[in-house]
Amino acid sequence: MLTRGLFIGVALALLVYALKDISFSEIVGQFRQAHYGWVVASGLVVVLIYWVRAMRWQQSLLALHHHPTVFRAMVAYQTGAFISMLVVGSGELTRCITLQRTDQVPVSHGLGSVVAERVLDFLMLLLVLLLTFVLESARMIRYFSGMTWSVSGSKLFLLLGLSLVTSVGLIWLWRSPFVRKHPFSVKLEGFAKGLWSGFAAIRQLPNPWLFVALTILTQVLSWLHLYLLMLSVESTRDLPPTAALTVLAVASIGGLAVPTQGGVGTFHFFVGRILVLYGLSTAQGTVVATFLHTMGLAINLVLNSLSFLIVPVLIAQAKREKMTVPE
Repeated sequence: MLTRGLFIGVALALLVYALKDISFSEIVGQFRQAHYGWVVASGLVVVLIYWVRAMRWQQSLLALHHHPTVFRAMVAYQTGAFISMLVVGSGELTRCITLQRTDQVPVSHGLGSVVAERVLDFLMLLLVLLLTFVLESARMIRYFSGMTWSVSGSKLFLLLGLSLVTSVGLIWLWRSPFVRKHPFSVKLEGFAKGLWSGFAAIRQLPNPWLFVALTILTQVLSWLHLYLLMLSVESTRDLPPTAALTVLAVASIGGLAVPTQGGVGTFHFFVGRILVLYGLSTAQGTVVATFLHTMGLAINLVLNSLSFLIVPVLIAQAKREKMTVPE
């Protein structure tokens, strides 16, 4: 509870700091000038994102001998996404409880099916960051460090030597019984084993390559969603498509650093400043970030809230199906 309160406090502080020099009229003007045809198109992409994520979750459930339809998995997924906007980290449990009520999938099985998802999502985030650095290296290096990377031969040799010594030292420390038994080391080792077990579970899926392909497609659609939103804004319409990839990467980093409800605060702060590297002023970047975040949040709230209207219908249908099954 204390950690959650701390994250909320940091998010609010970032939000206040990001908007401290922005007038309300500037934000209102941005919403008035936006081209909402592109916003509608981005909303349709969000529907596809949830459908693809539901298909991927269905693959995990099939490995556990459960056969929910993609539509039911999608509705359950959306209930989790909605609750996650209110209470960070509660989305997985909520969608598993929902699927238990609509398709009698045990919660423990539902949670177990999420492991492979989390592993691949983490690996995809690393891939997105790597791709961003490759395509926008100059901008990303300037954003994260603001330093030049000209290194002389002697300095490079010294750097390699220090890296080697550090690596040997870390290996020696890791083999030390005191370090291996330390609570932090135990947690780190458990995390690594969890990643490996989750990755190994992918091979047990009915179609592991389809699972991977759906994961990649989810990231592509997430990029497209952001790119379409940026097309709706005059100041970002002419930016290269890689700008949306940069926004996706920075927003993901911000969400990991300070996990808050719907990315409030972190998105405004980080995205508002990364857009400076594309020729926007800090104020312009923050106004655009506010618009992007608000539109994305509104689209998700509307779509996810609809799931709570559908869930009672699915539960009633499941009860009727159970009553008609012969003993």
